[in-house]
Amino acid sequence: MSLAWQDISRFGRKLVQSGLTNSRFGNISILRDDRIFITSTGSMLDELDEAMVVVVDLSRSCDLDRIASSETCVHRAVYQSTAYAAIIHTHSPYAVALSILEREAVEPIDSEGRLFLGKMPIVEGQIGTDELAMAASAALHDHKACIARGHGVFAAGNSLGDAYTAACMAEHSAQVRYLVKTYPGEKFISSPSLQ
Repeated sequence: MSLAWQDISRFGRKLVQSGLTNSRFGNISILRDDRIFITSTGSMLDELDEAMVVVVDLSRSCDLDRIASSETCVHRAVYQSTAYAAIIHTHSPYAVALSILEREAVEPIDSEGRLFLGKMPIVEGQIGTDELAMAASAALHDHKACIARGHGVFAAGNSLGDAYTAACMAEHSAQVRYLVKTYPGEKFISSPSLQ
């Protein structure tokens, strides 16, 4: 457990320092065998210690779910339906804003976002619900990141490094798209996805 919580703690600090989330918002998990190591509910991501990482069962809910993140059901559903081994959930401001402004997906217009991230589906569902769990797990089946409408990014990868990269790219691409679409001057030479 010590290495798992230390890895989660390191990425928790990175998330807050990079502005991808505020301290008490968001959650992080790692899948190891049939166990999910996940941040506890209400934990401060930039001040995590071993007691703030909970180990829950992959196959079904368990007693520790009540102290684990409220999004545990989402992480569990993603792990059950994909090959990912790490998930990071952020409340990134530009991604959240675009999830309210756009209809079905946020399509990157920056070259790196198009190449390495691709479209980010916008999914529906209230925080910590089965509806959100089903929608996010379906979206992450074919994508590296999705955005829960008005709530935040779920980014996944084979490692926390991969998930963190996807979370960073999600916010960067959302910020670029937002800034270009709201520019009041002349229209830039644009791609069809900007229309």
